[in-house]
Amino acid sequence: MTRLTSIAACFVAVTGLASAVYAQSQAEIASNLNEEGKQLMYGQKYAEASAKFREAVARVPEAKYFFNLCLSLYQEGKFGEALTACDAVHKNNATPEQNGKADKLATKIKEEAKAQGHSIEPVGGGGGDPNNCAANPQNPGCSAVPPPPETCRTNPQAPECQQPNPNPAPPPVVGRPPSGTGVFVSTTPDNKYTWTLGIDLFGGGGTIGQTDFYGSSAAGFRIKGDYMLNPASRLGAQGYFQLTHFGPGEMDSVFADTLDVFDVGVALYKHLCPRNTQRLCLTPLAGAQLALMSPSGMEDSTGSQVFNYAAVGARFEIGLQYAFGRRYEHVLGLQLGANVYSKVFSGPSEDSIDSPPIAAVGLDKGGAFGYFGVGYTYRFNTPLGSSPFVTLE
Repeated sequence: MTRLTSIAACFVAVTGLASAVYAQSQAEIASNLNEEGKQLMYGQKYAEASAKFREAVARVPEAKYFFNLCLSLYQEGKFGEALTACDAVHKNNATPEQNGKADKLATKIKEEAKAQGHSIEPVGGGGGDPNNCAANPQNPGCSAVPPPPETCRTNPQAPECQQPNPNPAPPPVVGRPPSGTGVFVSTTPDNKYTWTLGIDLFGGGGTIGQTDFYGSSAAGFRIKGDYMLNPASRLGAQGYFQLTHFGPGEMDSVFADTLDVFDVGVALYKHLCPRNTQRLCLTPLAGAQLALMSPSGMEDSTGSQVFNYAAVGARFEIGLQYAFGRRYEHVLGLQLGANVYSKVFSGPSEDSIDSPPIAAVGLDKGGAFGYFGVGYTYRFNTPLGSSPFVTLE
């Protein structure tokens, strides 16, 4: 008896293990099919993508696969099937976020179908079972004389024994593929974005102005926005403004102590990303800027700091960037660079104790400082000022 019990236990264990391995393999296959479907979506091969998502759903009916299928069918113009797939998202243990995305996409599908002259609202309802001829004798197929019961018992496949469907389901609504853009993120995660917003913190040292007027240490921050000019070559332009603070110098002067420099500039850059390490890029950058300077934190009559001295400058930088996230939307960066300034070419219109001449504040000479910085950037894959309608799962 003990031996039989042991054999039974081993059989149950082996069967359970085999089932787990089978389920795991099906999940892996479905996940791979989903990724293949997403790549086809990025390449605008929507019919092929739908086939991949259908197969993924057939293997593992998860909400995310139904959602991707809904989106690919919508892109094909198969609005009826797409709506059915979106409805299936809610029936397969979807997260609140997935439910929200499915509802959002379902609304979009109905709007696009309506714009093309189609209606995909549910039909019927409220009339009981249409196949029940006792309750609905007026339905087609209910007026025919029924065959003898003996005939259908002995030959159920006889034509007269087949009950026609009085209200066959209408064919799924098919329209034109939607012509709008920005429905979903349509670029692969390969550092080919549209625009970005970011911030850098930096510190370094150098000299600016006449000797000893200002200190040699500098620190500041930069707010920047990038725009990809040529995705194929990863060439882009950056607009930025930065504020740099220099500490006090050794000269004892009533006009010179600390110096704040506010730069507004534009730059060109290029990402150099190894083919097998797309997340990591080296980015050289060069730009020009207008520098507005405020010696000793000069203020106006209202107590607001003023930048009454203007120069021109240049910025040179080499950056190392690491991108992460589902579409490389988050970027952490390290920068090594230098800012170079001309002497001030424009100062206060009237010389006074509150607005000393350029030479008195030591800014009749230019300067430069090197810096090391760290930063964070968020990338957007859609036209400036918009966001993707939905993202693939």
